[in-house]
Amino acid sequence: MSIEPKWIDDTETLVRELKGLGPDGFSMDTEADSMHHFHEKVCLIQISVPGVDLLIDPLGDVDLAELGSLLADPARRKILHGADYDLRMLHGDFSFEVRGLYDTMIAARLSGESAFGLAALLDKYIGVHLDKRYQRADWSIRPLSGPMLQYAASDTRHLDELAGILEQKLVSLGRVDWAAEEFRRLEQVRPRIQPPLEEAYIRVKGAGRLDRRALAVLREIVTLRDGIASRRDLPRYRVVRDEVLLALAEGATKGPVDTARFSGLPRAWRSGQANLTLRESIEKGLAIPDDELPESLRRVRPERDRTLEARVRVLRKERDRLAQELDLDPSILAPRAMLEEISRRLDLDEDPREIPELRRWQADLLAPAFERRG
Repeated sequence: MSIEPKWIDDTETLVRELKGLGPDGFSMDTEADSMHHFHEKVCLIQISVPGVDLLIDPLGDVDLAELGSLLADPARRKILHGADYDLRMLHGDFSFEVRGLYDTMIAARLSGESAFGLAALLDKYIGVHLDKRYQRADWSIRPLSGPMLQYAASDTRHLDELAGILEQKLVSLGRVDWAAEEFRRLEQVRPRIQPPLEEAYIRVKGAGRLDRRALAVLREIVTLRDGIASRRDLPRYRVVRDEVLLALAEGATKGPVDTARFSGLPRAWRSGQANLTLRESIEKGLAIPDDELPESLRRVRPERDRTLEARVRVLRKERDRLAQELDLDPSILAPRAMLEEISRRLDLDEDPREIPELRRWQADLLAPAFERRG
């Protein structure tokens, strides 16, 4: 028989239920609405302890200050799975900081799990099948359906048990300190700074292949699209998809484009004022003086430094050997970019341990390779 989650949308109930959680830690997750709105926001906060599932509605008339204080208390463990996005959203929306973090995805990866998604781990260790049908649902709608409430609670209901299993694996492998270092680093993540609307074009997949004139057109029509999406609070793809704008910008530099029949453009954009505004944006991009065109996004591959490449090969060989020995994904020990930075530091007779991104546990494992020369 499934536990009925408790819906909380007022401050009095929230304070009472949080106090009833007890002195130990709890599991938590969030649901947002980025697939359905331009201005994404936290729409639900799930908290579970054995036998209790709380569903907190941040869109209701509720003061979350008590929750913020609880999240900031390092003495109370907070178990999340793949916490990066949740932490960024909680800080961005409410300025909440989470201390006492335990991330079961990190624990799984450090214990050698190759399938570290929550559904795979729950199925393997607890025999629970996680139904992900509402993963892309619009969590801003109210009221949420009964199945959606149960789905939300299921994301946190079993995390405590899973964390216990993975923690025992880390203990047996002697990697508890590795995980602790990763958790403390993850606690420091903050929301990524979003570029202004007029710079959003650089994030369009494929923009790097365009010449500067096509980029100018792309900049204008992406700014137009994103302005509409922002005002209507719709996700970008619901207004016009990126790939359509990319093709339109590329085609506009090769000759006149019939925007009334352009493949992929929504019907609303093919006529009337919307079509006129679109054509004006295209013409604006085409008319920009050459010396004011945006810089090319094409990546220029630097000439390979043979000495650096040789050193990277040595480091990679040692990293891969260690990864196989420890049954870890090699990228966990050090991704390619880290190997290159280590090599540069060695060339300058600098200590690679001073690299900010290099964890202590990684440095300890890779230390024997620091003295090797390619």
